[in-house]
Amino acid sequence: MEGKRTYHMTHRLPLLGLMALLAAGTAHAQLPRIVVQGTGTPEVFTDLSTAVAAAMPDDHLYLSGGNFDVAGDLVVDKTLHFVGAGIHPDSSSVTGVTSITTTGDTQVLTSATGSTFTGIKFMNRMQYGDGNGNDSPTGILFQRCEFVFQAHLGPFSETVIDECIFRHRLYGYDGTALVKRSIFTYYGNGTHQPIGAFTTGGLTMDHCTVIGGRVSNCANATLTNCVFSRDNAPVWQSNGVTMTNNLCVSPDLTSNTNPGATIGNVLNADPATLFVNETNDNYEVTDDIHLTPGNVGIGMATDGTNVGIYGTNSPYKPGSVPLNPHFRAATVAPATQPNGDLPVNIRVASQTH
Repeated sequence: MEGKRTYHMTHRLPLLGLMALLAAGTAHAQLPRIVVQGTGTPEVFTDLSTAVAAAMPDDHLYLSGGNFDVAGDLVVDKTLHFVGAGIHPDSSSVTGVTSITTTGDTQVLTSATGSTFTGIKFMNRMQYGDGNGNDSPTGILFQRCEFVFQAHLGPFSETVIDECIFRHRLYGYDGTALVKRSIFTYYGNGTHQPIGAFTTGGLTMDHCTVIGGRVSNCANATLTNCVFSRDNAPVWQSNGVTMTNNLCVSPDLTSNTNPGATIGNVLNADPATLFVNETNDNYEVTDDIHLTPGNVGIGMATDGTNVGIYGTNSPYKPGSVPLNPHFRAATVAPATQPNGDLPVNIRVASQTH
């Protein structure tokens, strides 16, 4: 459902988070903006590190479209909820993609337990801890985010990863992660091992699509309803791994591994007819990785839906649109009216999830 609405500056407080998502995408915006809402009076920032430092535990930080540059590390040391405008250039055309670029790492410390991240593209390494421990947050959620570089979790950490894109490595470092409906693509590094180091049985993957890569050093992992396009074994050196109803191009399920239970997996899938449009083992936003009509993976999952990201009763959302209203068009007047109102015309599509 879409609607056209006009807002005025007299309504500014309830709408600050909404306006933050639009700020960098409008013709008259100068800098990306962050609105901090929650415990105290809403505040607007242009510097992300300053906004994080000013936020109180459990506050929401609404990030506009645009890139947020951080010198050094971005340290998250309290429970915070980061909400971006999205990661897909098409569905974020009005607001712009929200990205964070650091000269160091994005560090999530143990004290950040319960933090959530939605609709953000991380350009540099995501790391639990500060290099001296403090690396075991629990209750962390990443939803509809993109990781361009490495993501390193930590021992005893607990993470849910939902509908995300990984372009480098996800390393568990003995943490626990439930990974759902996510895309892994790691092209050109030679080893093609985008998922690794969950050595104590902490990895669970369900309805994921792994393009050209494999799972390595993840003992006792549970892999269910996934698609692996790699032409040789998708699991390496991961004893005790349980694999159920996965669709694999490879003729072999595992390598250098003594697996646990392996039930209902299909091998030797034809790579030429696996996806509607994906040709180079490197996922691009223009690719269509729905299964082709008639593919054996259709209806093959344990829940009766398709294997891969477009299965379950809530498939991967096209365009990775966050739960915020999806902005289809926005016009912000260049100046306020004599009475101080600023006319804003916004056309949005409501989101159900």
